[in-house]
This record gives sequence, structure tokens and C-alpha cells, in this order.
Amino acid sequence: MWFAIAMLFIALLSSLDIGIYSYIGYRTSVTPFQYGLISALWSAVFITSNLLLGKVSDRGNNKLLIVISFSSILMTGVLFSFHSLTFLALAYMFHALGVASSNLAISSTIFELKSSDKWNYYIELQKLSFYFIRGLGLLSFYFIGNIIPFDYFIYFAAIIGFVSFLSLPKIPLRIERSLHSLTKDFDSITNRIKVFSYLAYDNISSFPNTLKDKYFSYKRISARYISLSMFFATFTGDYIFTILPLIIKSEISINLLWLSYGIAGFIMGLTLILISMLGSTDNKNIALLSILFRGILLVILLSFINNVLNLIAYIAVSSLLFGIIDTTLYNIYSDSSSGYGSHIYYTLRELGTLFGSLIVGIAFTLGKEVFLAIPIISTILSIIMIILA
Repeated sequence: MWFAIAMLFIALLSSLDIGIYSYIGYRTSVTPFQYGLISALWSAVFITSNLLLGKVSDRGNNKLLIVISFSSILMTGVLFSFHSLTFLALAYMFHALGVASSNLAISSTIFELKSSDKWNYYIELQKLSFYFIRGLGLLSFYFIGNIIPFDYFIYFAAIIGFVSFLSLPKIPLRIERSLHSLTKDFDSITNRIKVFSYLAYDNISSFPNTLKDKYFSYKRISARYISLSMFFATFTGDYIFTILPLIIKSEISINLLWLSYGIAGFIMGLTLILISMLGSTDNKNIALLSILFRGILLVILLSFINNVLNLIAYIAVSSLLFGIIDTTLYNIYSDSSSGYGSHIYYTLRELGTLFGSLIVGIAFTLGKEVFLAIPIISTILSIIMIILA
């Protein structure tokens, strides 16, 4: 039960992320530079929150984290009600704190209360439910947003956050991540012993193949390079999507933008279910191909967004690929780090948003060639990090 309620909460927060940010772009006279700066400040708050609260997460204090989260969302609603650009920007910053603390609370709960062999399952289930519920939330903005003030959606999310606090179980013992880490170290030592046993008891000519099969196949993937790959992949997408509302608002209304994101969420959820049924989601090759195709799509198809159907397709496909990238890389990272340091992964991912948001506000004014060259470079760098890992 706690898992379902927690998924509802973090998905609602994601809906509010798109809702509040697009509201600022459409309903205020914000400039491209200011718009990028507001997005970058959200990321700065998110990153700072992860760094400050990361140790709280690793200590398993999930209850404190969820209290911080729903309290922050409550403050978001209060500030949003003033509707000026300054107060809307401040509300968006508190939303960032709410998202960071809720992510850490749920991650630490999963990693300590669920067996490590089930981590990938719950991470994938989290992503699937996340996109379905986020899509539902955005569709509700479209269908009843003209009837119910947007502030009420924020207060509803705060209430769900409080219910999450009541349902979230305490972490009695912090042993699952420790056991997983010890197991990984033991496997590494065991397979090194196997390698050298061949030197003592087997034909020396078999050593090269043995070294390859028994040593390198068990070599840990670099969590650092995986995080850097996620940084550049996130940079690419948020570079484009930060400025997207300002590019399309003369042709597509804010309600249709919410509708597009909502439908895209459902498409992503269904597609990720099909993908998860086909095989492993902790494969580097899956992430590499998804990063490549997403980079190509984001750059080439941007100029074709002139109606709702094209917008839905653009958001759905690019977001779907990002969902695959995030799920795959996070599974690899969690396995490599034995569930510790989730805040490092989230921090580097959000640094991608911060730099992408800051740079696009400047690049957008320097001409189309410069604007489009930057996401191409960041896509190439993300692929290189995957290869190095």
C-alpha cells in the first residue's frame, strides 16, 4: 500500500513540475533568459537538497524526508497563490525541495525494505506507474483546469504527501544495502581467486581466455561514468524542453501543451511495459542506442512542431527514450553502488538540467546553428561515457 501511495505522490509532483513551469512561460511576460534561469534555479535547489539530505537517506531516515517533502509542497501552494513572476519562481524552488526529498525517501525505503534481487523490479514499476499517474495529472489540468484553480492541484498533492508519510514504513535495520555491497565484493574476490587457480593447476595457454571469462566479466561497471552519461543525456533533453514552451506558445495553447504531455505519459507507460516484458533493463547497449536515437530526434524534428499531433509525438517519443535511459542507467548505477549514493546519481542528473537550462537561454539568442549544435555535442559525450563505463 505504501508503495502505491508514494508513487501517486511523486507522479503528482512531476505533473506539477510541468504545470508550474509552463504556467510561468504562458501566463507571465518572462524572457528566454529569465525562463532558463528559473529552470536552472530549480535544478540548483534540487542539487543542493540532494547533497544536504543524501546522508539522511543513507541513514534510512525516510520519515523525515517525506515530512520535508509534503511541507515544501504546501509552501509551494501558498506562494503560487500570489501569481506574480517572483512568487511563482519561489514556489517552483520549494517544489524542487519537495521532489528531491520525496525521491530520496522512496529510494531509501525500497533499497532497505526490499531484497536486492527485487530492486530492478521496483525501480521499473516505479517508472511505469510514474508515467501513467503523471499523464493522468496533466490530463486533469486540461479537462478541469478552467474550473478548478491551479493552486488546488498543489494542495491536493500536499495532502497525498501527508498520507504518504502516514503509510510509509520506518526502516528498522539498515542491512540490505550493506549485504548487497558485501556480496558484490565477495564475488569479485572469488572470481579473482578462480583466475589465479588456473595459473597453478591448469595449462598456461588457457590463461588468456580464463582471464577474460572469469575476471573481466565480473569487473564492476564504473558508477562515475554512468552518472556522467546521465548528466549529458539529461542536459540534451532539458536544453530543448526548457525553451520549448516559448517556441510553441504562439501556435499551441497551454491547455493543449498539458494535453500533449498527458497523452505522452500514457503512451510512455504502455510502451515501457512492453519493453520491460522483452528483456533486461540494465543493459548498456539499450541505453547507448536510446541516447543516440533521442539526440537525433530532439534536434531534427524540433522544427516540425506546428500542431498538437506533432507535439504529442515529439514529447512521447523523446520522453519514452529518456524513460528507458533513466531506468537502464539507474539500474546499472544501483547495482554497481549497491544502492548507496542515490543522491549522487540524482545530483549529476539534475546538474544536466541546470547547465542545459542556463546555456539554452543564451544559445537561443545566438542563432539556429549554435542552438542546434550544442545538443548534438552533448549526445556524443553521453555515448562516450557509456562506452568508457
